[in-house]
Amino acid sequence: MKVLPAAQSRAALETSGPPARREIVATLAARGESVAVVALDGEITYADLAHRVADRAAAYPDVATGRRMIGLLAANTSEFLVDYLAAHDAGHVVLLLPPDGAATGALVATWTPDIIAGDGREIPDGAHRSPPQHDLHPDLALLLSTSGSTGAPKLVRQSRRAVLANARSIAEYLRIESTDRAITTLPPHYCYGLSVLHSHLLRGASVVLNADSVSTPEFWDRAAEKAVTTFAAVPHTIELIERVGLDQLDRLPHLRYLTQAGGRLAPESVRRVAAYLEGRGADLVVMYGQTEATARMGYLPPHLARRRAGAIGIAIPGGSFRVDTLEGADPDEPGELVYTGPNVMMGYAVAPSHLAHGHELSELRTGDLARIASDGLVEIVGRMGRETKIFGHRIDLGRVEATLADRGFDAWCVGEPDRLVAVVRESTPDLVSAAASASGLPASAVEVLVVEPPRTSSGKVDQAALRTLVAERDRSPGGSDAGTPSAFVAHALGLDSCPPEATFVDLGGDSLTYVVLSTRLEETVPGLPRDWHLRPIAELDALAAAPTAAPAARWTPWRAWARVDTSVLLRAVFILTIVGGHTRAFAIYGGAHVLIALAGYSLARFRLHSADTRERALGVLRTAGRIAVPAVVWLLIVTPLTSRYHWYSPLLATHLFGPHSWSDDRWWNPWQMWFIEAAVYLTLGVAALMAIPAVSRLDRRHPFALPAALIAAGLLVRFTVIDLGGGPMVWYSAPAVLWLFGLGWAIARTEQVRGNPVWVRLACTAVVVACVPGWFGHPSRELVIIVGLLALIWVPAVRLPRPVVRLVTPLAAASLFIYLTHFLVYPPIRDAGHEWLSFALSLAVGIAAWWLWEAGARVTRRVADRRQCGCRDR
Repeated sequence: MKVLPAAQSRAALETSGPPARREIVATLAARGESVAVVALDGEITYADLAHRVADRAAAYPDVATGRRMIGLLAANTSEFLVDYLAAHDAGHVVLLLPPDGAATGALVATWTPDIIAGDGREIPDGAHRSPPQHDLHPDLALLLSTSGSTGAPKLVRQSRRAVLANARSIAEYLRIESTDRAITTLPPHYCYGLSVLHSHLLRGASVVLNADSVSTPEFWDRAAEKAVTTFAAVPHTIELIERVGLDQLDRLPHLRYLTQAGGRLAPESVRRVAAYLEGRGADLVVMYGQTEATARMGYLPPHLARRRAGAIGIAIPGGSFRVDTLEGADPDEPGELVYTGPNVMMGYAVAPSHLAHGHELSELRTGDLARIASDGLVEIVGRMGRETKIFGHRIDLGRVEATLADRGFDAWCVGEPDRLVAVVRESTPDLVSAAASASGLPASAVEVLVVEPPRTSSGKVDQAALRTLVAERDRSPGGSDAGTPSAFVAHALGLDSCPPEATFVDLGGDSLTYVVLSTRLEETVPGLPRDWHLRPIAELDALAAAPTAAPAARWTPWRAWARVDTSVLLRAVFILTIVGGHTRAFAIYGGAHVLIALAGYSLARFRLHSADTRERALGVLRTAGRIAVPAVVWLLIVTPLTSRYHWYSPLLATHLFGPHSWSDDRWWNPWQMWFIEAAVYLTLGVAALMAIPAVSRLDRRHPFALPAALIAAGLLVRFTVIDLGGGPMVWYSAPAVLWLFGLGWAIARTEQVRGNPVWVRLACTAVVVACVPGWFGHPSRELVIIVGLLALIWVPAVRLPRPVVRLVTPLAAASLFIYLTHFLVYPPIRDAGHEWLSFALSLAVGIAAWWLWEAGARVTRRVADRRQCGCRDR
């Protein structure tokens, strides 16, 4: 056994047991007007935070009637932070829950908290009258899941003493000061993310609450604006930062250090990031920890980051490491790393009766294989329990991964009976030979799987999901992934394959393709996130491969139905009303104007995410083409065959050359395509704006500025401050519907901005309620428009029976083609007295036209690909 001595002993820590009433409130209040929290809605001082915590603590049941288990939905919001501090101040036990997903249902079903809170909801009166459901040990303060986002029933039991000890230790070795300002990058139900809150509030520093990924411009804008001095990262966070560019760190002139924990970061990445930070006067602090030790057990002094990039460093103040080797083994051989310190957990809980147990551990056996180098630094070399047998050869997968990382390969290993599978994000030369050398297997027994590894909500690689992903791949014929989300996306977009790190939007997906895919993915991916179009394709594959938690299905019966995006449903419903009104099968008018708002909504949702100006402009142009090209082709075919259209119709120029008076003979026919022309003109206008770098930057930094400007300009036309001269121009021209297009854009932004700010949705609602009435002088039409827009604002998605969804999907996907073709289908049938038949045939012809167009597009892409391959071969 080899022992690494602890740092100098600390003074005695606080006694165990629940805190005295108002102890946390008093500590917060003593810091007065210093800023404690920077939330989306403004700054919160320590005095204000103390007031909020005191009010919330008073709302919980009195601890004199028994301590309760408080299940808190843990998100980076001021509501959660207040509820969290108040629950502790009131003397109760906190169980941290992921804010959504199957894990929440599984934890709630297993542990039955007395109260669910964390999002500011009212505490039910019955909670005060009902006796506690659990016998809770007096020292117990915090319950954390050991599995991040999977919701496994095993919990870590933490005492208040352990939590405070770890927070004080972290604050000491990071030298956290009251002037520091940390921005949240990790969910607080993950112990690393929670420790950021603990350590900074303990020192009177500030915390900027944030839920944006470091891959988004919004994160860097907020971090720069709020002058943050530090933030926490897991290896996946570092990967994302390097993807967007380390130069983003230059936008944070006050940055003092970046911390990294939550898994081993490849030594090359440690050296690269440390060097970059050192060049701008900041530090990289690599740390090591486990939930069982509250958060952290070791750290690498930052001046050693580049020279000793493969080490986890030394024990935190108050703790110590030792390595237990097998009896009789060489003392310098790796052994299990054991940690001793005041932050070690009380023990595990796997059943409610365990919540009454006291302290069961004096040290933590980490399960990591480690050695202590001659310079006293601890090096992790593998993971106990991750051994596998391949052809009878015992292999430690953790050691193989560590060896590959030291050689510059970022890989995760899964052992199968007949081979070793190395999972990587992109194919790397020599990986097979390196993995063979590290494992002792022949190269023929090593397989490489290129996919973005599935991760937990805290950014760690989800080992269980990774094994499932490999197993599911093997069960398909020949290892095919034809039934995976990546295959669906590739097929829909006409691609041979999808890069695992790319998103649907990155690959050029738009609202038309989204309609079909969203339904297909709902059937394939349990709990499909609504923002799936912005998530890496590999993450969708991992979600599809992961097993569905049975408790969640019982917890939410509506999961038996399929979820449909409201924008998809509105597209289907209003193409029905348009055709129904024209065929006189039924009279519901106003749908086309809602679809104009949907055009702005879809453009912002699918085409305005890139940080690159050129890519933004080209993406918007492609959307304009998806509308214009089918329309022009159709009009070129039918204009010579009918008197309904004129020479300017295939040019989409009715706005310019068509009749501008209601009394003009046959004005209606050329203006039938007003919706197509308006949508194309408005989309081209956005493309022109996005091609201007300054405008594109403005839109990224101030997401509501441009849509608000469009709404304001459009309302000048709506209220005749700018007079278009009457006739069809006042309702059906691009300037007339500009404000609706801008409104759809703004509605999309309310979903994209973290926190989904209610004030923006209320502002959009006010615009609808104030500006639609009186526009047409036709109350029923205006009511249809109002209801459609309010649904888009307030109802993100609905659940419908799956047979209904199978009808909605083709209608929504084919809506453009139904609109184009129905004007020539229904008139003779309707005029013969068959309104409903004309209605049905109009829909059928439009859907058929859509199917033929998509089939032709796929054939064209295949021919083009073959020709391109032939040219390369020559």
